[in-house]
Amino acid sequence: MTIVVAMDTATTCCSVAVADEDGSLLAEVVAPAGPAHTQRLLPDLHQALAMAGAAPEDVGTVVVGLGPGTFTGLRIGVATARALAQVSGARLVGVPSLQSLLVELQSGDRLGGASVYVALVDGKRREVFAAVLEAPPATGAGGGRAADVHRPLVVAADDIPELLCRYPGALVGGDGAWLYRDLLPPSATLSPLVGPPTAAMALRAWRAGAAGVVEGWDHVVPIYGREPDAQRWSGRPPAGRRAAVSERR
Repeated sequence: MTIVVAMDTATTCCSVAVADEDGSLLAEVVAPAGPAHTQRLLPDLHQALAMAGAAPEDVGTVVVGLGPGTFTGLRIGVATARALAQVSGARLVGVPSLQSLLVELQSGDRLGGASVYVALVDGKRREVFAAVLEAPPATGAGGGRAADVHRPLVVAADDIPELLCRYPGALVGGDGAWLYRDLLPPSATLSPLVGPPTAAMALRAWRAGAAGVVEGWDHVVPIYGREPDAQRWSGRPPAGRRAAVSERR
């Protein structure tokens, strides 16, 4: 049989998923926190393959979450995905982890009550990485217009309320949303189902044809979320000037 292996190590959560060619999940191993990804990822990969009754030579596609997130975690995840693809001769696919969250938020909005979805990933330093999806309700996973997927926003924790107030009625998710849930304004709704990005989310985002998905050795590289691949958002304009999103150089 030919299988798909997915992994995401963008956050403290380490996860591996195995699916068949149709995208049906065969096995999933999720470790919400610790030990370090260097200790977890390969054993969890072998465990997931064993649970699915598969071997490395059965892998036809490798999907990996690209971040943004922790520097070390991303390097380990992407390097492992590249090595597995090389050994198995599989195609290599990368999915921005923020996009995985956005697709999960939208597809999980069963009532179609939201038209804006905001993903927040903990960026440490009392900051979050953020991305926004604006779409008409119930357009289906991967639909709508995504912003700042390849160049995520870096938002100070204290600026989260003002960012979200620009998107009234937003459905919000991600480990950053849970970490700073006390800062979410009343106009935002925290998804009870969407925490840190996981391998299964990356798998579903890829299957949904989500924006920002890349393929091939030259394109599957980490999105670290800070210089030079990020934009810093500030809702606090300098005196006499309008607030703007400026690029960090």
